[in-house]
Amino acid sequence: MPGTGWPEPGGFLPREALKLLGLVTAPGICGLEVVEVSPPYDTSDITALFGVRVVVEALGSMVAHGNLGKHKSIIDKPVSF
Repeated sequence: MPGTGWPEPGGFLPREALKLLGLVTAPGICGLEVVEVSPPYDTSDITALFGVRVVVEALGSMVAHGNLGKHKSIIDKPVSF
């Protein structure tokens, strides 16, 4: 993607990345983080828009597999030191 801190020549095409995301977001995912989006390098906001698309696809997959909110009981436990 062009709008990253270090663009990688010959990297994944958006359709290839979404295909990989479909494999990764099967039943086990409980969270997602988008990193390396740099607006000053982002020509016509294409990287930012693709980042949004990835988040929407991941959330949709989590809803479809019934994983959204499934880990709430683990996350909400109080922290003890």
